[in-house]
Order: sequence, then C-alpha cells, then structure tokens
Amino acid sequence: MAGNLFTYAENAGSAFRFLGFDGKPAGYFIMFCFCGLAYLIAWSIMKALVPKYKPIVTD
Repeated sequence: MAGNLFTYAENAGSAFRFLGFDGKPAGYFIMFCFCGLAYLIAWSIMKALVPKYKPIVTD
C-alpha cells in the first residue's frame, strides 16, 4: 500500500496534494497519520481487553 502511494505521489507531482503537502511529502504525511491512528486504535483495544489491575493479596 505504501509503495503504491509513494509511486503515485511521485508520478503525480504537485497535482497530488494533502493538507498543504505536495507530491511525495504528502504521501509520507498520509502514512504517518495512518500509523499514528493505527497505534491509538491498537492501544485502545488493548486497554479494553486487558483486565483491570488488582493487587495480589496473600494470606
């Protein structure tokens, strides 16, 4: 996916724009946004699935 995005961005040149970035930097910005969002989603899922912390009580 990333390779196709960068190839397209390089071939499109300044016609490929995303949030003020042109060409290949726009592709990098999209990938960094995607990775940052994926990290936050994964962290949220892990927090939801891991049980709450409870101290170990020994008798």
